Amino acid sequence: MFIRKKQTKNKKTGNVYTKHELVESYHTADGPRQRTIMQLGRLDLPKKHWPVMAKELERRLAGNSNQEQLSFIPENKTKAILKLENTVQTLADKAMNNYHALKRHSTTDFPESQLQSQLPTNNNDNESAEMSDSAVESADGALFKMVDCNSLITTCSRSFGPELVGHHVWKQLRFTDVLNKCGFSSREVSLSEAVIVGRLVRPSSDLSTWKWIRENSAISELTRTPLIRIKKDAVYEISEEILRHKKTIEQHLLKREQKLFPDRQSLYLFDLTNFYMEGSCTKNSLAAFGKSKEKRNDLRLVSLALMVDSDGFPVTSRVYQGNIGEPATLKDIMEDMGYLNPNGQLEFASVKPILVMDRGIATTENIQLIKGYQFPYIVVERAPIHKEYASSFSEYQDKFEPIIRKGQKEVWIHKVTGSDDKTSRILCVSEGRKAKEKAIADRWVDRAANDLERFRSSILKGNIKAIDKVYQRLGRIKGRYKGFNKRFSEKIEIDTEGKKAVNLSWKIVEADPEEKETLFGCYVIETDQINLDAKKIWHLYMTLTRVEAAFQSLKTDIGTRPIFHQLAKRTEAHILVSILAYHLLITIEYQLSRHGDNRSWKTIRTILETHRRETIIFTDKDKIINHIRQSGQPEPSHVDIYRKLKIKDPLKRNHYIAGRRT
Repeated sequence: MFIRKKQTKNKKTGNVYTKHELVESYHTADGPRQRTIMQLGRLDLPKKHWPVMAKELERRLAGNSNQEQLSFIPENKTKAILKLENTVQTLADKAMNNYHALKRHSTTDFPESQLQSQLPTNNNDNESAEMSDSAVESADGALFKMVDCNSLITTCSRSFGPELVGHHVWKQLRFTDVLNKCGFSSREVSLSEAVIVGRLVRPSSDLSTWKWIRENSAISELTRTPLIRIKKDAVYEISEEILRHKKTIEQHLLKREQKLFPDRQSLYLFDLTNFYMEGSCTKNSLAAFGKSKEKRNDLRLVSLALMVDSDGFPVTSRVYQGNIGEPATLKDIMEDMGYLNPNGQLEFASVKPILVMDRGIATTENIQLIKGYQFPYIVVERAPIHKEYASSFSEYQDKFEPIIRKGQKEVWIHKVTGSDDKTSRILCVSEGRKAKEKAIADRWVDRAANDLERFRSSILKGNIKAIDKVYQRLGRIKGRYKGFNKRFSEKIEIDTEGKKAVNLSWKIVEADPEEKETLFGCYVIETDQINLDAKKIWHLYMTLTRVEAAFQSLKTDIGTRPIFHQLAKRTEAHILVSILAYHLLITIEYQLSRHGDNRSWKTIRTILETHRRETIIFTDKDKIINHIRQSGQPEPSHVDIYRKLKIKDPLKRNHYIAGRRT
């Protein structure tokens, strides 16, 4: 093999472009011939060193990485020679990466007859006879070759199992159909799949996804169009293009999932969460300081309002500023669920799902909004309605019905009539929540008492005397504890001149009767489903854990946070890609659960990571370098998952000739 320089000229501009190729010479019956083995691009290497480069590439094509070493002969190498060797190694690494990327997308599975026609031949009859003996095809189609076992090696090992599952579910949800409808090109569809499946398989930033597509994954072999040498900006650009068609894609997925799994319950759960961001985000209009769900109040946040059904499948979503109030998001989400009629009025499907919401969103105004749209609902209202039933809660163990849950503390429930004949209320007492709320209440009172005692000690020691300073410090203590004035009575004693504080006296006040321990763990569920019994209503309300599980998956399994984008559109696109990846995740978990397999996607992904796709390299008796690209044999743990999801490997075994050893 040798390296050849090739120049092409642009007829319009007159510019001359130079590139280099790795070429092989061989003999045929019609005389010597040459064929290109590898495109090298523009090779920045002195011509006198091209033979060494050619030898190194030949060695790598044959897979003899541990048997031969690149050498420039002298044993005592100078710094210049060592530098040159490093340059050759670097150029060879780059060339082989591009070569393997191209070969991974070979779609032809060559039969032996075609393989023989591609082999370099020689006029020497003995050599031809030996060559024909080295490859023998049996009657049952098996192909036998005499192989140099020392040359056997594998390369270009790529993750395949998780990608195969993601690709299968991508086809199940017919993502390609909706993206084609949105006007995406074949390459854009393939890149969209790689980015969304990438978020599922390798949760991280968009930059990491780009590296994963190019260097770690076999996803590019599964997509419709090969994704060779994609630039990192392409990942950002395709995410923004997906964002432009957000509503169309979400509506398609909602209908498709309902068609795939028609037996699911018509129940929608709504909640709000936020993600923390890295960087200053000064140009990001969505980034704002707020109350972080993950206690990261030191960083700017972005909020996500998400509607899911009772099985965790997303219905619709909206991205807001990080300091948005939870109640303000409901109207937008409900409008996304409907459509405008010719008169410009908002209408919904004839069969409306039951809406379930927690107290953070269920304000009096929002409940009236739901009633105005005539949606059935189950909510815990934000107002402290439970205080109205203090007497009933004080006797809950005598009058309420217990719900026994394995491994958890009891919940006591009792159904009463609501504020009118069209609503019902379920009085609930959670033993687990009662213990937690009591511990929190006791803890803050004790902490506040300790702070007051330390403050009193400072005054007595004379460390703080000035009246204004004393009141400032007392104000800081009060601001630290919500409900301080209800539980504490304090008095600052001043000297006869009225200039200095000399003491602080304080005492703990008995809690308000309505806020005593009898109301710890108590809450009231309100619903218009008056025909349902108390247990059914309570169980429907508790499905809110599904939306919490969705948020948890988005943050951990999908790796949505932290968000590094400094622009609002990029931030929205990043979150949307995560939600679309979650569509894949919940579809996988739901189908497995129907087989009694309740493992999480994180567990499934870890198991499947050991199923890989690799290239096998070997040299046969005639010094012909063979490359075989194929998927590994699935292990029993892989087969179990594939069988439950009805997955088959769509990729064929590809066999191609890389050249001849000289």
